[in-house]
Parts: sequence; structure tokens; C-alpha cells
Amino acid sequence: MNPEFERIRGYLQEQAASKTIEELITRVEEGVTELEQAGKSVPEPALRTVPAGEEWSPWQCISHIIDTNLSVGRQVLYAAHTGELPAREETSLPDDVDAAFRQQREAMDSLYTHVRDAQPDAFLDLKWDHPMFGPLNWREWFIFLRIHCRDHARQLNAMLEAVS
Repeated sequence: MNPEFERIRGYLQEQAASKTIEELITRVEEGVTELEQAGKSVPEPALRTVPAGEEWSPWQCISHIIDTNLSVGRQVLYAAHTGELPAREETSLPDDVDAAFRQQREAMDSLYTHVRDAQPDAFLDLKWDHPMFGPLNWREWFIFLRIHCRDHARQLNAMLEAVS
């Protein structure tokens, strides 16, 4: 495994093991809020244009991150409560930034409620693979949402600078 990926994996494991559920929720919410602010700051005319040096348009980045957050959130919810993973479902996102972020907000608020209701140490032996960080349990996947949101918020901010 790449040393940077090992470092991040270690962070995910340490945070998941040492923080309470409320602390994890607070940290994830910080990332979600940062992402939403970055995504909503991109002007509408620039949303579907791929900035120089980038592979995605801001809208493609926003769609990816929200789709991933919804999918991972669903997996976390099921793993935390049942010890089983649900089948992957396709997410249908609205074609509007505000509506897409509203959909994410509703899903995240529901996830926070359900994670609060889960037994904090239940089903931690269930792990599923992340393409870069290897097998993670539901708590590790949950805090991963923070990292993923913050990473794409930085990407969106760089795109905003490129189009400004």
C-alpha cells in the first residue's frame, strides 16, 4: 500500500476507535458542510465546464461525491444495525446543485440519527474493501466520509479559482 494511503488508513482506524459516535458525527458534519459550501460557491455557468488541468467539471465532482456519500451512508447504516451490507443501489440525483445538496442533507441527517441508535461496537468485524485503504469497518467508513468530503471540497475550491 502507498505510504500516503497507509497514513490515511491509520487516521481512519485511530479516529474510528478513539472517538465517540457524537464526536465522529461532528467531524463528518464538518466535512459535509465544507463540501456543501464549496459546491454552492461554483457559479452556475461554470458548473459543467471542465477547468484546465482537471478531469471533471465541478458538477461531475459534486455528483460523484454526493453519490458516494449516499451509497457509503447506506452501507454504514446497514452494517451498524444488521451486520450485513446492502446491495449497491444507483442514486438518482436531481440536475440542480441546491436540490442535490438537499438530498444529501436529508440522507446525512438520517444517517446521523441511525448511527446514534446503533450499538457503537456492534458488527465491527464486518469489513468491506475501499479501493485505496483496504478493508474498513462501518465506523472507519463513517469517518471516511469526512476525508472524502474535505478532499473534494478542496478540489471544488481549486476549480473555482481556475474559473474565476
